[in-house]
Amino acid sequence: METINVTKNNNINKLFSFEEVKEITKRALSNDTNLIKYAIRPYSNGRLGYLSSHYRLDIIAMRKKETITLSFFIKAVPYDLPDSADYIIKKGVFKQETTFYSVIMPLLLEGYCGEPWAAMCYKVKSDSIVFEELSGKGYSIRDKLFDKSLICAGLSALARMHAASLLAETRLGTSLNRLYPDAFVERGYAHEGMTWEWMQSGIDVAAVIAERLGYDPDLIRSVCEEIHHSIKPSCTKTNVVSHGDLWANNLLFNNDVPPKCLLVDFQLLRYSPLAHDVAQLLYLCTDRNFRETWESTMLRHYYDTLQETLNMHEIRVQIPSWSELIEGMEEQRLGAVIATVFFFPTVLMNDNLAAQLMNNPASYVKFYFRDKKEFVLSNMKKDPVYNKRISEAVIELAELASRLDQLPKPS
Repeated sequence: METINVTKNNNINKLFSFEEVKEITKRALSNDTNLIKYAIRPYSNGRLGYLSSHYRLDIIAMRKKETITLSFFIKAVPYDLPDSADYIIKKGVFKQETTFYSVIMPLLLEGYCGEPWAAMCYKVKSDSIVFEELSGKGYSIRDKLFDKSLICAGLSALARMHAASLLAETRLGTSLNRLYPDAFVERGYAHEGMTWEWMQSGIDVAAVIAERLGYDPDLIRSVCEEIHHSIKPSCTKTNVVSHGDLWANNLLFNNDVPPKCLLVDFQLLRYSPLAHDVAQLLYLCTDRNFRETWESTMLRHYYDTLQETLNMHEIRVQIPSWSELIEGMEEQRLGAVIATVFFFPTVLMNDNLAAQLMNNPASYVKFYFRDKKEFVLSNMKKDPVYNKRISEAVIELAELASRLDQLPKPS
């Protein structure tokens, strides 16, 4: 793969050449399709995610005297935001995703005959990826607090991805992280560089909020270190290819009843026990009341879908036990709560506010890596939903931290 230069010309029309778009068109349609023209434009005014820029590729093509119009979704290193691009390149998350789609995904899809769980990918370059355009097929991002039907759909997609991982490893006779260790390098949490600065700014704001709510800020600071135990492969439980970044915008749903879900954005890919993704989804996309009411039902839904997907294939896979999932959920609970404390101040902002923050280099650097306390506390006063969910996350973390020695440790 070519190397990435953060100072590269950020003219979006130079993301892909005519020949590359022609290749994409033929892959999506057929080899006898002729590309007539194409255009690339920004996908939206707001931020869809925080570790890339997003564009729409519109093409006009001809096949057997028929004119065809088709759109694609482009995800790219955000050269238009140099500070963000520099962070993303140093963090290695875009490389993580290109490796997933070029190396890991083909192995997961080989022989898989269950329902789809991710968007179709048509082209992978070192700094950009082209996908099917899902909005034209009725898929969309939903509100950042999911209801029961959306959680069921998201867990079904996770179960199918995890089943594909187990099927691939059974077929290959070895684990995917042993075959491709570089594909699963931990990118989300690290004790070095800009990622460590990002973590520290998140811990600082959580500690301030905890103190305002009457909890010990030092306890919050120390318990956040426990995140590193929850992201490692398990020595006692079944590990799978894990999404690792299951906040609301990374799950798209259609309008079927019940809805279908497709997962997007694999930049924080890791190799973890089954319950890792399950816990992350439940904590990042629901509130405490939902989990207390529906968690057991949701775990059963995930497990039934995993079994059903594995059983529809001829390859015989050793299916993890129900008790393993239950034990795993308890082991992953603390890590999932810590993840909400890191993620919520950013991902729960409204899209316009996020765009303003990201598009200003000075505010971006301050918020992500220096000091986000003033911004978060101010927004908590203005946005009651933002305030409620962040406060709830910090309170639950403080409660777990107070009995840390009694909690089951990831094993």
